Amino acid sequence: MSNSVRAAAACFAALPLLAACGSDPMDTAEVEHQIKAGYERQIEGSTVESVTCPDNLKREPGVTATCRLTLSTGVSGTVDIAVRKDKKIEWKVAGGLRRPAKKD
Repeated sequence: MSNSVRAAAACFAALPLLAACGSDPMDTAEVEHQIKAGYERQIEGSTVESVTCPDNLKREPGVTATCRLTLSTGVSGTVDIAVRKDKKIEWKVAGGLRRPAKKD
């Protein structure tokens, strides 16, 4: 496991809020883009291959969802998102980032 992956698993207690504001429904592509950019900004030298969030999420306070983040190295994990009372979205890496299982 690389140092950047260990750092990611340890330091995501409070990540920046997504700046995207708006009304229902949530722009999933924008949320995915913001998570990717934010992760790469937080973990220097990391490259996010993809972020995939559920479609059709509502931008309503209390709404939560889990997204999947995959690094270019194949390491992946989950990202929890939540809509705050002010309808801004906050996110944090939830599931430890793991390398895919090796196939024999």
